[in-house]
Amino acid sequence: MGTLTVSGNTGTPVALPVGKNVRSVTQIVDFSKITNATGDIIQVFEVPANTLCMYAGLDVLTADGAGNSGTLSLGDGADVDAFVTASTPTAGMEVTRAQAGDSSLGTTSIGYRYYAAADTIDLVIATGAINARVRVFAILADCDGEGDAEAMKVSIS
Repeated sequence: MGTLTVSGNTGTPVALPVGKNVRSVTQIVDFSKITNATGDIIQVFEVPANTLCMYAGLDVLTADGAGNSGTLSLGDGADVDAFVTASTPTAGMEVTRAQAGDSSLGTTSIGYRYYAAADTIDLVIATGAINARVRVFAILADCDGEGDAEAMKVSIS
């Protein structure tokens, strides 16, 4: 097996491949403004097909003051707690799952998702009604058709 080297054209720098920006999206969900109960699902973000969610989480802006035992999960249609598992909404950042294999969370954690088909990132009331105010955020990368029609701009030798 040989080793090939990628280089630019003679005298010119290596051309960067075509790329799209990664974006951060955020949404405030104020549970004190809506009637809610265990099992309710709030579809916070629409995620287009061929998108990599690199990270998603919750920042609790106002802690739950309803005196309930309500918890929140963050996930999607395939896994309701892909990002955050049944966390009590106290002020500050909620614990977000680590990548699979991370020693702190075992081998079943994921912490990121690739969406081959369109989906939503959902905030789920896992247990009990709440009145917290939370900021949901996600870091999304559009991978749709990336470089499919791009010509090779480098030399391989």
